[in-house]
Amino acid sequence: MNHFKEDDIGRTTLFYAITKNDVKEVESIIFSLSGTGLGGQRASLIKHKDHMGLNSIDYAAKLEHKEIERLLAGELGRMEFFG
Repeated sequence: MNHFKEDDIGRTTLFYAITKNDVKEVESIIFSLSGTGLGGQRASLIKHKDHMGLNSIDYAAKLEHKEIERLLAGELGRMEFFG
C-alpha cells in the first residue's frame, strides 16, 4: 500500500487512521516504513502536511487524540535525536 498517496485535500492514510483514533492502525502504518534518519520514510510521513498546513501530529492534537499525538511526536523526536 502506498501510504504517501494523497486525497484531494492532501491527506494520507495516516490522517484517516488518526481520524478514527485507531492507535493500532497508526502504529501499523508508521512502523511499516523505514525509520532511519530524518530523511527516512517514517519521518517524512509524520511530517507530511495536508492542504490546511497540518501535519499528522498537529491533526491528532486538533482532534484531541492524545495517545496518537504522543506516539507520533515521540517517534519523530526519537528519529531526530538519533538521526
